[in-house]
Amino acid sequence: MRFEYTVIPEWPPLAWLARCEKGSDCVAVSHGPQVESTDDWFCEAAWAGSYDEGGFDRTDIVAGSGGRARGDTVCFVTSGSTVDRLQSIEGPDAVWVSNSLPALLAATDGSLDPSYPRYKQDLISIVRGIDRYNRWLHTTAGPVQLTYFDNLRWNGTALAVEPKPLADRCFPAFSHYYDFLRESIAGLAENMATGKRRYPYQFLGTMSSGYDSTTVATLARSAGAREVLCFDRAKEGESDTGEVAARHLGLVPLPVRGDAWRSMSRPEIPFIAGNAMGEEVRFSAAADHLGRRVLLTGYHGDKVWDTHTKDLGSHIRRGDPSGSGLMEYRLWVGFLHCPVPFWGVRQIRDVHAISTSPEMTPWDVGGDYNRPICRRIAESAGIPRTAFGQRKLAASTMLQEYDEFLTPLSMDDYLAWTRAHRWDYMRHGRMPPIVNVDADRRIYHFVNGLVKWLKRQPAIWRLADPIDRPWNLRCGLFPWAVERAKERYAAQMPDHLTESRLRGREHSVLGSAPQRFRSP
Repeated sequence: MRFEYTVIPEWPPLAWLARCEKGSDCVAVSHGPQVESTDDWFCEAAWAGSYDEGGFDRTDIVAGSGGRARGDTVCFVTSGSTVDRLQSIEGPDAVWVSNSLPALLAATDGSLDPSYPRYKQDLISIVRGIDRYNRWLHTTAGPVQLTYFDNLRWNGTALAVEPKPLADRCFPAFSHYYDFLRESIAGLAENMATGKRRYPYQFLGTMSSGYDSTTVATLARSAGAREVLCFDRAKEGESDTGEVAARHLGLVPLPVRGDAWRSMSRPEIPFIAGNAMGEEVRFSAAADHLGRRVLLTGYHGDKVWDTHTKDLGSHIRRGDPSGSGLMEYRLWVGFLHCPVPFWGVRQIRDVHAISTSPEMTPWDVGGDYNRPICRRIAESAGIPRTAFGQRKLAASTMLQEYDEFLTPLSMDDYLAWTRAHRWDYMRHGRMPPIVNVDADRRIYHFVNGLVKWLKRQPAIWRLADPIDRPWNLRCGLFPWAVERAKERYAAQMPDHLTESRLRGREHSVLGSAPQRFRSP
């Protein structure tokens, strides 16, 4: 297999789209200007291994994505976490694979259903694990397959899901796990900064008052990290800055206002286009710090490092989808997202055994918020016990839970878009929403109050679930954001992809007829 590359300067720096023509030994890759490319592989990725060897298909310690040709097959590699994914669709003559859903739909002339109310629930089903999430997304171009953590193998005729390599590792004691984390972050640091890259990266940590980001920043400092983002407030308005702990580590805190996005122009689009929720929209205020960085975060630390974790299987079940809202945005700004708790996540049983072992007793503080591994790593680095991990604060911005869920320019555009798609609702037998912000706000508060009341009733509490969804004006946010994000790709789509798209239209639909997602 071989690659043919087309650089599109106007695309987001790290976006890529591969067209795999059936029966051909050539894979055509169109990509943004900061995607690295060689004869045998391309990537927007960093991994714990030699950059020269391009072995990101042979490890699960990888941030970002790409494609690796070996012999007569190509392995499309996704991140070693579930905060990123690959999208793919099969046509009559070719298969498309991309790290961007909007790019994939722009190439195949596909759109989402504006009237379908459960995109949010469908996408966050990944929290159930890589064996139980909804893999298929209905589009007008056919069913799009969503692939998290696993890789995809193209053999010239078919695309198949392939599990990531499972390293032969075990962690019988804290020292083994700690050495693994330090060696992995050192390997990542060497890989991302090598002068053999056209676009090398630097580390950027995040720091809050909680356990996970503090632990990750402590590990990153040993591998050369010098700066951390510090958001000033948590979701409920409480102070959440990790500046005190950062200074104990000698790291430079970069303060960011958590609500600064509300004064920006349409900042929500790439975040909502990623996971239908847009909960990481606060990162838009840190754009000047994020370019050409590997952003180290603590997402999934609540399961990997907490003593109260119950599910110790290897299928990567999460408590929430936090972090996945960055998947499209990071392509636009040009950074890699690396949530460190996912390293060795399939050995979570070993990690949990360490957390609850007698050797961790000095760092076991008890209570509902207790992560001895984190406390040992951070305290051993000189951070005082009282400077972090005192209580859990929610930091994500849940757009659909706010009265003013979009900024003014975005709201005006969204309302106009919703009006223009009223026929789509009626065509699918659904009632169009009331396109009125004040009415939406009243409906939202009424439904929230009803759901809370139902959940307190012993006999009828199950009725809360079908009601607790954005069935009103807010349900179309994901199709709207994806449609707007597509505009960044469609205008500069290569001619050979456009021609293929039109040929595919002669077959009336790409792929077999899809079924609706099942409810989580």
